[in-house]
Amino acid sequence: MKNNMKKISILGLGNISYELCNFLIKKGFVVSGTTNSYERKNILQELGVKVFTRNEIEQCILNSKKIIITAPPDLNGCPIIRDSFKQILDSEIKWIGYLSSTSVYGNYNGEKVNENSDLRPVNSIEKARCKGEQDIINFGIKYSIPVEIFRISGIYGKYRNVIKQIRSKNISPIFKENHVFNRIHEQDIARVLSEAACSKINSGIINLSDSFPASQLDVINYAAKIMKISIPKHQNYKDIYNNLSDPVKRFWENNRRVDNSLLIEHYGELIFPSYKEGLDYIYNDYLLTSSNKD
Repeated sequence: MKNNMKKISILGLGNISYELCNFLIKKGFVVSGTTNSYERKNILQELGVKVFTRNEIEQCILNSKKIIITAPPDLNGCPIIRDSFKQILDSEIKWIGYLSSTSVYGNYNGEKVNENSDLRPVNSIEKARCKGEQDIINFGIKYSIPVEIFRISGIYGKYRNVIKQIRSKNISPIFKENHVFNRIHEQDIARVLSEAACSKINSGIINLSDSFPASQLDVINYAAKIMKISIPKHQNYKDIYNNLSDPVKRFWENNRRVDNSLLIEHYGELIFPSYKEGLDYIYNDYLLTSSNKD
């Protein structure tokens, strides 16, 4: 039974999958997961992950006692719970971790939100996130399975970060007065999820977010500073509003400060409490990698 409890499946091996699988394996888990990415499959198999296609999700679930659902919801909620509930029950799953988003809070005009704050979804994507959360919660209650929902802020890491954007000249800084948002480094996501998977009865909702909300320009300016380059020229949000896509507008219309007190209480201090520590680490890793290639 002890060995069985160390079998975990990640349903949706996405951008954070390498870090997450790496942390889980170091904690003694036998990890499996689903993806249709051939490149990601090869990388994760070298790490020791048993990889299934999305069409083999039932087989993947039957291989585990705990699951982490990273796949996004559709407009009708969580498709994995809806389509694979029988396999989850047959496997006697003991814990479900579900990755949601802090976007479910909607706009709070820069005020602080915590896990008890009202959800204010406006668009279909935010509403789908809320529906997905409720599907998981209801499923856990109905079948007495501990469920832990992680509302994640903007993810950054080795391959997705502002330093890489600046270096590739793929960045258009925007200024909007008093607008802030939180971030979270992929290593912090991986550490927290691996800790949660080790717990026996963790359940509830956790904001998986850093401790220091900041504006986009603050982050870009700090990146430029450590890179020792001039600060990229920015545009005013009001001036370019009509030229922005709907997803970009959605991002800028939502303004909130995410309280991560419960996260710190349950799982301890973050590896990267703010964007500064995270960007320092990313830039130093880049310098080290570059020097090793020379």
